[in-house]
Amino acid sequence: MCVSLPYFPMYPSDFEAKTSHLTLAEDGAYNRLLRLMWMTPGCSIPDDNTWIKRRMRCSDADFADVVLGVIDEFLIREKGRVSSAKLTREFDKSHTAHKKRVDAGSRGGKAKSLKANKETPSNATAKPKQPEPEPEPYKKESTNVLLVQSDWKKHFQDFWDAYPHRGGKKNRGGAEKVFVKALKAGTTVQQIANGVQNMGNDPDVQRGFARDPTSWLNQEGWTDEFSNTPNFKAINGGRHEPNNQNSNAPQQSSGRSRSEQRDQTLADEILAAARAR
Repeated sequence: MCVSLPYFPMYPSDFEAKTSHLTLAEDGAYNRLLRLMWMTPGCSIPDDNTWIKRRMRCSDADFADVVLGVIDEFLIREKGRVSSAKLTREFDKSHTAHKKRVDAGSRGGKAKSLKANKETPSNATAKPKQPEPEPEPYKKESTNVLLVQSDWKKHFQDFWDAYPHRGGKKNRGGAEKVFVKALKAGTTVQQIANGVQNMGNDPDVQRGFARDPTSWLNQEGWTDEFSNTPNFKAINGGRHEPNNQNSNAPQQSSGRSRSEQRDQTLADEILAAARAR
């Protein structure tokens, strides 16, 4: 008794010519019966309706209406087995060819083994295994030529010196990190320089106010655009004079400095609080 192969030959043209009249259910049942017979030793299955129905995984009605009709038309029922004459021939032919290939491979392996055993053994001795060098870690090259060929610190210092109203050295470290990040992202020093120069058109900068350098870099301030239309509110510092005042009248000066005026205001507030008690 031979063990079945995990495959069997299929001839679509012949199969279709003989089964074109079958319904979809009958065609599926026939294919499953062929697979069951091929996988069962002897390339046949027991002639037992209960066994076949269980292996076909079908209901009583489908077995009676579909499976039995296929068996009666295409298969042979004799000596307690169900088989297909053509499938049995293909099984025997495939098994014979497979066995020949296995035997040939076995004889070839034995011949190589005998030949190897007759050869004079080598006197070479195995050397201790040498440690293999560790591969160099991959380093991604920067695509920004500026960072490779120039000292970005010099460019940052130029930026820092040119930035208006930066408030001393506040958050210089943070601005430096964002500056380098912008260069790595593809922004050029020239773009940043043009943006700083363009800040002269910003009404807020003209009044003495500017964003923190770190915020300006994070917000890509070099892409800001400013309108040429005069902003009178910005020019006047956001203050609006009452309509009943004559704008052409000369302003009177108290003759005191701003510091003296603040001190006087603070003294007045302290005096008012004391009187309130």
